[in-house]
Amino acid sequence: MKKLIAFIAVATSFVGVSAQRASDSSEFSFWDNEQTEQKIIIGPRVGLNISSLNLSNIESQNDKSKIGFNVGVAVEFPIVRSFYINSGLFYTTKGIKFDYSERDYSEKETYNAGYLEIPVYASYRLNFAEESQLQVNFGPYFAYGINGKVKWEENDGGDKSRYEYDLFGCADPNSEDEKAGIKRFDCGLGVGLGYTFNRIYLGINYQFGLVNIADKKEWDNGKIKNTNFNISLGYNF
Repeated sequence: MKKLIAFIAVATSFVGVSAQRASDSSEFSFWDNEQTEQKIIIGPRVGLNISSLNLSNIESQNDKSKIGFNVGVAVEFPIVRSFYINSGLFYTTKGIKFDYSERDYSEKETYNAGYLEIPVYASYRLNFAEESQLQVNFGPYFAYGINGKVKWEENDGGDKSRYEYDLFGCADPNSEDEKAGIKRFDCGLGVGLGYTFNRIYLGINYQFGLVNIADKKEWDNGKIKNTNFNISLGYNF
């Protein structure tokens, strides 16, 4: 919740400053019904993720955000100059860290998840000038986990041990292979801002999952949902 409040504060400040700077430009308009020359805009994106898991009915010790990355290709469909549909295909990493220590004992557990993700965002555009544009994005995203591991480390008075096991799937009681009981499919909502100048793109985005990705066989009544804040940089062709 603190991250969401901070994000909203930054986003509001960004919009206010941008609108103030644009007020002196004759090119600026709040809504433009004209058609764009380009029918589809494509561009690479790369960025930084700060992700976590929203846990409900699950005991946890000192959970922390996890740093990750996102990379992919954005595809934008202009409807009119002031309204687009933003989509694309991205590989994005999410997860969480747990860190527990007491006297001469410590335990660390890291959830690492890699998703293929498709956003479908409605994008309102403020056109300051021919090469300057602010976008406000909101809409659903859909993701599918393609790889994931849980790393566990323990230090008990100098006696160290560590192992890894699969994140996605539910452990078979008749098998020795351990799994974390996380479902692969995820979807949620995203809200963000983007700014384009001379085809260079800079964006910030916050995502909150709506799907409980915890398998009931492994987590009983527990609920787990993804959350993610990301910053991305790109170029539009």
